[in-house]
Amino acid sequence: MNKKKLKAYLLYVFIIAIFFVVLSVVFSFHAIYTGVKNICVEAKGEFGQDCVQSLMVYIRSDVHSEKDKIHAVWALGQLADKNTLPFLENLKKEYTCENGQTKSKICYEIYKAIKWCTHGNVTHWMYKNKENW
Repeated sequence: MNKKKLKAYLLYVFIIAIFFVVLSVVFSFHAIYTGVKNICVEAKGEFGQDCVQSLMVYIRSDVHSEKDKIHAVWALGQLADKNTLPFLENLKKEYTCENGQTKSKICYEIYKAIKWCTHGNVTHWMYKNKENW
């Protein structure tokens, strides 16, 4: 293969690789957005408040499994709303999560949500229209 053909081939491979990276990012963001929206819609349908308030009531509810509550904590972290920090700090105490403890799934998600609500995350911009869900 001559140099010209090799360069063209490498360019095509590079373009295809970039396409798949972009496609993967878009797919991942869509999956995250859909997960957050679904749990918010479920919580709002059950408790009738805005998304964030409904998620907090959802987590406190005795009706839902721990797996569902973990998913709701994850969603609060994705939303990255600083107003949820007092709630998350109380939740951390309630579950007796020790500093840096990540052995239990709920504590791991609580710490992650606190970090994201404090410092922001990559996806929080996607939820600007969450009140319309």
